[in-house]
Amino acid sequence: MSSYDQPPGTLNLSLRRGDDFSALVRFDIGMTGYAVTASLTSLVSGSEVVPFTVTTPSAADGQVNIALSDTQTSSLPRGTYGWNMKWTEGNATRTALTGYVEVG
Repeated sequence: MSSYDQPPGTLNLSLRRGDDFSALVRFDIGMTGYAVTASLTSLVSGSEVVPFTVTTPSAADGQVNIALSDTQTSSLPRGTYGWNMKWTEGNATRTALTGYVEVG
């Protein structure tokens, strides 16, 4: 079993409908070998509304980028959503970040 120094955290985001959205998150651990996913979720049902595109510009430095295209944000009704980021290393999956997303 792996040992983690990064506690799960909260990160609230905001975006404007019709705009491209991108956020670079820096963790204090290297992310080499990790699979990372993130999604925007309904606060009512908890189900996924849209997945973020996730890239790791510098996995060794703990950098993870999440993004939504202008097409994806255009289809979102204004309001408040949840979001989460999870990482998997080997057979262990862990929630790294959660928060709210305000869509205006």
